[in-house]
Amino acid sequence: MIVTISNRFGSGALAVAELAAQRLGYEYVDEQLPVVVAKRLQTSPESVDSEEDRSPTMGERIVRMLELATPEVRAGGTTFDEELLREVQAAVREYASHDNVVIVGRGAHVILGRRPDVLRVFMYAPRDWRLRHIMESHTLDEKAARAEIDRIDKSRAEYMRRNYDLNWNEPGNFDLQIDTSTFSIEGAAGVIVAAVRERQA
Repeated sequence: MIVTISNRFGSGALAVAELAAQRLGYEYVDEQLPVVVAKRLQTSPESVDSEEDRSPTMGERIVRMLELATPEVRAGGTTFDEELLREVQAAVREYASHDNVVIVGRGAHVILGRRPDVLRVFMYAPRDWRLRHIMESHTLDEKAARAEIDRIDKSRAEYMRRNYDLNWNEPGNFDLQIDTSTFSIEGAAGVIVAAVRERQA
């Protein structure tokens, strides 16, 4: 079974996903994925890792529109963004081929799609709860935490829209949604484990 984890920033999803992987005895894939992609593209893992949580600048959006409208502008045939997306997709599929794996982010739920062997999980929490969680876990003041939540939520939604023409907030994109504010880390992980066991039954 393959479990994909998507989440709103500050929902505590990483701790839940890692614990669920441990309980299931599954491989946990988070930081490894950008390292693999970076090696293939001969760039830094940081530049790959930040792509999902970064909104393109106005200049980048203009260049992107020009590239789409004017193919002759595109030197070499593909842009770095397209190469990056292709390599991310290839890496997600490669890890998924291992089976018994939990993959965090990078649009894995879309790349793999609706399949009997894939459980697509989305974790979220009310904004105020996430704000308190970010302030505590990242030692940020309220203003900085609010700005970071807004920036990353917006960037993740834009990443899905730009690359997959998908509304990130659409419930139909997922098999299981968990409000992490109503569960402990152990409880939320238990919900995922139970859903995997049910799917395997």
